[in-house]
Amino acid sequence: MLLSIAYWLLQCLIWIVLAGVILSWFPAAREHAATKLINSITNPLLMPFRAILPKLGGFDLSPLFAILLLTYLKRLLWPV
Repeated sequence: MLLSIAYWLLQCLIWIVLAGVILSWFPAAREHAATKLINSITNPLLMPFRAILPKLGGFDLSPLFAILLLTYLKRLLWPV
């Protein structure tokens, strides 16, 4: 039961990171309350990656690595 809740939370976090990536493409969405909520949830996860990874031509690769980490953690909890 506890593992399935953790699995579900990790999956939700992956979707929230993806939503943040998509919303970052729209400059008008930066001041929206939903975007601020998503950023407040994902920034603690993305900041360590942003400190390590350089920006490549203006592209932030930290969401990609965060999703890879979250997927790895999901596989540890619930191997397929």
